[in-house]
Amino acid sequence: MEGTSAAANSSSLPPPSRRLSQIRRRKKKTRDEMFAEIMESTRSDRAHLNEWKDTVSKYRKEASEREDRRDQREDMRDQREDRRDQREERRDARDERWRQEDQRRQDATLGLLREQTDMLRRLVELQERLQENRVGPVASEHPQVLHTGNLLERVHSPSSAGDQANKDICV
Repeated sequence: MEGTSAAANSSSLPPPSRRLSQIRRRKKKTRDEMFAEIMESTRSDRAHLNEWKDTVSKYRKEASEREDRRDQREDMRDQREDRRDQREERRDARDERWRQEDQRRQDATLGLLREQTDMLRRLVELQERLQENRVGPVASEHPQVLHTGNLLERVHSPSSAGDQANKDICV
């Protein structure tokens, strides 16, 4: 039995030339498989690289959009500040105009008050001169008027009153 099994074993084994050809084919197949694996690996690496590029591109796009939004917010903030500054400048200019107008009015009022004061002073001087001028002619035609402090003493002349005892004192 051993012989038959050995014969069966030897007949099941391919001859050496055939085995060599199978080994060469296997090597060739292995080279093709290696090439295929390298190509697959390259495709896989490219896919990962493309995926990474897409991720980086997406991140850059999002970052750019965030930066654009931030720039827009800053621009809007700057515009608000500019408008506020312009309002303040207009308000300051208006306040300055009002202050100048108030100053002109105050100066005009003070000028009028000075003029009125000067007029009153002149009127008082005129009144005093008129009173001084009245004393002269009035004294010759009418009773004499004497100024003594706050008292105005009227003394009748002897020719008109006839009597020295009649004296009028006016306050």
